[in-house]
Amino acid sequence: MKVIELLRRVGYSFLGLLAGNAVLLILDLLNALHLSLLLHGQLKAQFLTAMGFFIPVAIVSVAGWLAVGIPAVLILPTGRIVKSSLWLLLLLGALLGPLALFLVFLSLSRGMPATETFTHTGFLWPCSSLISTVAFGVYCLLVRRYARGDAPRS
Repeated sequence: MKVIELLRRVGYSFLGLLAGNAVLLILDLLNALHLSLLLHGQLKAQFLTAMGFFIPVAIVSVAGWLAVGIPAVLILPTGRIVKSSLWLLLLLGALLGPLALFLVFLSLSRGMPATETFTHTGFLWPCSSLISTVAFGVYCLLVRRYARGDAPRS
């Protein structure tokens, strides 16, 4: 396989990661707006809380992309992506996020996970699944588009 082809696939997966993080950011900001309406103001405080949650999650998502995302897109053949059902690919994407989060937690705990490692992380698991589902879905759509010949020429 050509180096250019591999770089294109990694680039597509990075665009997917950006899309997944963008979806999470939009949902966080909508939640902050909703909470500020319920609390009769305090939009700035809710916005800062949303950003305080999003920034660490975005950083961890990049680490997960490096640990799981890049190897996944390099291992999975392009032909499989083109031939497989999009629903099956989205399911695979939904599973990659929690796997990546687990590996990040494992590395942060120096390979010896304890119960403290996973304490108060319940909301991070669906967030990781959301990011990876969107990211892998965007990646697969870009790969399919490129395989059909519809991709913009570089």
